Amino acid sequence: MSFVSHDLKCANGHLVATEIYRRKDGPPPCEVCGAAQSVTWFSGASPTFTGFGYVMVDGKEMTTSDLDARVKELEAKNPGKYVKVHTPSNSEIDARIDARKQRIADHRAKLGVDAQMMGEKQTEDLRKKREGLDRGRVKTTDVHRDISKVEAQTKRVSDYTAKNT
Repeated sequence: MSFVSHDLKCANGHLVATEIYRRKDGPPPCEVCGAAQSVTWFSGASPTFTGFGYVMVDGKEMTTSDLDARVKELEAKNPGKYVKVHTPSNSEIDARIDARKQRIADHRAKLGVDAQMMGEKQTEDLRKKREGLDRGRVKTTDVHRDISKVEAQTKRVSDYTAKNT
């Protein structure tokens, strides 16, 4: 059995903060009027992990021990139910990153844009920036430093384009 905790809002506008219910049963009817409820996050109580030992809850950063205390508080308010907080593993994060990269590649292929075309566009933009620096049309404090940066960026783009085409 899987339980979830969400803020709920009924069709008539009644709000319930951090209601815990069985996932397969869906949100329960409104306690006030009996109307169907939908998930909303009006209280901002959705936990978000921000780093080792810290989470964001209600828009405030708290330690994981504070989160554990909040979970115990919610479980005490709702006897017989429990709160499950899932933290993705490194392999799950890597899988999400790979899936995102694939979606981007598929989208670019659908639009007819490939890595070589993007590299050529970036190279052209950098060439124009270099011309502007050479002519003195770009406001800068150190022209030589900026020119060397543009040249380094141009080399990186060219190397990347050559490698991926």
